[in-house]
Amino acid sequence: MSKMDTKDFFIGAVVGGIIGAASAILLAPKSGKELRHDINEKAMTAKEKTIELTNTAMERGTEYSQIAKEKTNEWSQAAKEQWDKVSDKSKDLTEKFTNKGEELLEESKNTVNDTIEEGKELADKVVKEIEETKDKVSQK
Repeated sequence: MSKMDTKDFFIGAVVGGIIGAASAILLAPKSGKELRHDINEKAMTAKEKTIELTNTAMERGTEYSQIAKEKTNEWSQAAKEQWDKVSDKSKDLTEKFTNKGEELLEESKNTVNDTIEEGKELADKVVKEIEETKDKVSQK
């Protein structure tokens, strides 16, 4: 229940109690002096009950407020811890992917350089064979 619902409930209970007590007193056959005495007693009883209920409601409200604060702090701390774990994991994965990317880039660079070198060697062989073939043709 919210604060307003609790407050409304207690106000309704007190007002209902007062109306019920007043109705019972007024409908009972008594003299004016006895009736005033009874009304005064019931009013004092209602006032005491109202004070008692108000104090109880305030105590419970304070207790519930404290519990809510504690739970909020606990949940906030738990959420922060979870976020820190996720953040750390994300940083680790980013670092791993970055390192892996650098490794792949270096491997690709080496592969390209090796391929270029092999291409040069092949080109040199082809040029040499063309020259040898050219020499053979010119000797005939």
